[in-house]
Amino acid sequence: MHPDLDRILSGSAVRAAPQLIGWRIACGDLHGVIAETEAYQSARDLGCHASKGRTPRTETLYARHGTLYVYLCYGMHWMLNLVCDEVDEPAAVLIRGIAVAGADPRRSNGPGKVTRALDVDRRHHGLHLDAAGCPVRLLPPTAPAPRLRRGPRVGIAYAGPVWAAKPWRWWADGFPVAEAPASGLPLSSAATRSPAPRS
Repeated sequence: MHPDLDRILSGSAVRAAPQLIGWRIACGDLHGVIAETEAYQSARDLGCHASKGRTPRTETLYARHGTLYVYLCYGMHWMLNLVCDEVDEPAAVLIRGIAVAGADPRRSNGPGKVTRALDVDRRHHGLHLDAAGCPVRLLPPTAPAPRLRRGPRVGIAYAGPVWAAKPWRWWADGFPVAEAPASGLPLSSAATRSPAPRS
């Protein structure tokens, strides 16, 4: 794993999520640039799967940072998450959108579209980015850090008003996110390279 990526993923998901935007992600010969992320941090976060307890399903969230947490949503869409933080502290960043060179960004502006674009599914669950043979790779940005916007996470009304309202979703300014608030809070491009608070 690249040293900068190791440093990013070793921190909280809330810190890592904005810093991952602009990183290149590949699976085999398929690749894109991360353009939208969401953070899920700890068992206290009622939007996080770990809030339901440590179970066989959620065990991977407690693994070493850099582990892939891939699950099926609504029986239809695979969701790709990167485990963050310390071992036994459940946290992950959901890759919500990627930009693929030469392709309409609306074909990859949702987490289910991301996994289809990269051909990621249950085969990749539990793999570590450092593992020999892991086809998923993250590579450093080659372009200047984009300006970011942020807003609440998508589809977690079940978490209650406090957790559902946390602005723990980030996207590159101009990326056509599938579900954007009326006015996403703007951030400077420096936000992708500097720490963010845990809450």
